[in-house]
Amino acid sequence: MKITLDKPQGEYVFSNYGEGFLSVNDQKLTSHLLIFPDRLDEWPAPAIEELTAEHFSVFAERKPDVIIFGTGARQQFPGVDVRRELARLGIQLDVMDTPAACRTYNLLVSEDRDVGAAVFLI
Repeated sequence: MKITLDKPQGEYVFSNYGEGFLSVNDQKLTSHLLIFPDRLDEWPAPAIEELTAEHFSVFAERKPDVIIFGTGARQQFPGVDVRRELARLGIQLDVMDTPAACRTYNLLVSEDRDVGAAVFLI
């Protein structure tokens, strides 16, 4: 599904998504992603049930107000240890399916919010 913003505030925003790909600034990518308005990285994450707090270490370093976690075609929560560590750091984790994560991330960027996202492919 193609998604756009009229005037995104950040450098990196989602422009499209579909089965097996995410597009950022019209560049089609085929890996899980860590994204901030000023940074984009491939994310070599394991299956969601195998995630640890270490997989979210970039967020502990940057400490955004909120992390959007896109979990693929359906919403899946990471383990309690991950959620507990992020809460200890004062970082809100919002878990949703990847389409909702892409739209929510773009909306928060357009509002100039301090946001980051960890997004699994669909």
